[in-house]
Amino acid sequence: MQVGDGPWRAATLLPSPTNDTWVQWRLDWAAAAGSHLLRVRATDKTGALQTEQRVTPFPDGATGWHSVTVTVV
Repeated sequence: MQVGDGPWRAATLLPSPTNDTWVQWRLDWAAAAGSHLLRVRATDKTGALQTEQRVTPFPDGATGWHSVTVTVV
């Protein structure tokens, strides 16, 4: 996960029922009050990182980082 323009941080992966399943993850983060852009990207089992460029799912699967803005009060 990346907060704003900060460094990428490795998350802890939770158990996955199969090899073909999305994996839930968690990351402890000491959030300061204010608005924060959070980004996530996937890493496959070979260590290849998901690209930032968004592409539609057909025919080879979607790509692109997911991002969300959160407000901490």
